[in-house]
Amino acid sequence: MSDEEGILRMQPSGRWAVCRPGEPPVEIGSGDTFRVEVDAAADLKLTRMEFWHFGGPLKGREYREGPGEYYSVEGYQLRDGLRAAIGHGRT
Repeated sequence: MSDEEGILRMQPSGRWAVCRPGEPPVEIGSGDTFRVEVDAAADLKLTRMEFWHFGGPLKGREYREGPGEYYSVEGYQLRDGLRAAIGHGRT
């Protein structure tokens, strides 16, 4: 893990954050770019975070509490424990 990398963690706010030892978590908001581990590849992949607002009734899928959820625009699966870093550049 490089000095700028950390671990992706879901925060109580419902946002994802990059967490590094001895540092406060850096939350990733809608429109922010970040890099994340994909399929255990050596290089982290650049993506952008967006927020999907739930609307209408549930249709065969259970949602977490709240009005929506954050997701990677490239469709990368986000889960606690992945290597991640705050990204630079545009996706």
